[in-house]
Amino acid sequence: MKILKDNKGMTLVEVLVSIAIFAIVAIPLLGIFSQSAVTSANSKIKTKEATIAQTIAENIKGGIVKDNLDLAQIVNDFEKEGFLTYVERKTSIGDLSQYQIKVGKIGSNTPMYILYVMAPKTEITSYVPVEIPSEEDHSGDGSGSNDVIKRVVDLITIVIIATWTALFLGFVVVTLGWNEFTKTKILTIANTVVNMVKEDVTSLKEIGTKASEIAGVKVPWWLKWW
Repeated sequence: MKILKDNKGMTLVEVLVSIAIFAIVAIPLLGIFSQSAVTSANSKIKTKEATIAQTIAENIKGGIVKDNLDLAQIVNDFEKEGFLTYVERKTSIGDLSQYQIKVGKIGSNTPMYILYVMAPKTEITSYVPVEIPSEEDHSGDGSGSNDVIKRVVDLITIVIIATWTALFLGFVVVTLGWNEFTKTKILTIANTVVNMVKEDVTSLKEIGTKASEIAGVKVPWWLKWW
């Protein structure tokens, strides 16, 4: 008795479908990562700007900063980190003055953070940075390097998820065949994976379990990357 073996492998159509599916899944995921990275970086900048502005405001209200020289000493370290500060006395009522404090990050495309504060009148009328610090002066605390490393790791994670998803969807197509029913499952799985990544779910086991439930197909051993 002969045992028939099917060694034909994937057809050209199946390969093309898999490639198309990979593109459909990978592009949105990479776009999400890129936008998320930009948003996260801008958020950190705005938080730092707010902290600097609040620090200056508290020093003015506390009488520690009384003139431009005092202010220059306070903002010196911030300028080394690439944050520029502008302070202007807007109005005065008796012994109180309203100060406008603006803080911005060099090279940032986000608007400067602006804070208004009422404080005892000082000799400060207008303060602007004496000079913009050079890139060599931006010693910082190493957070920039850490951010780059984190972004690279996140990008690798997204690529792995996109690759796994594309391979699994290709497996689903080969297993169930290409029809409207399968197409619906494919789109549902793709949307689910995208939404899970948006919610910071990057565990392949969780993604694989959910995708398997939707497809009604068990994850093959060669796709169990967890």
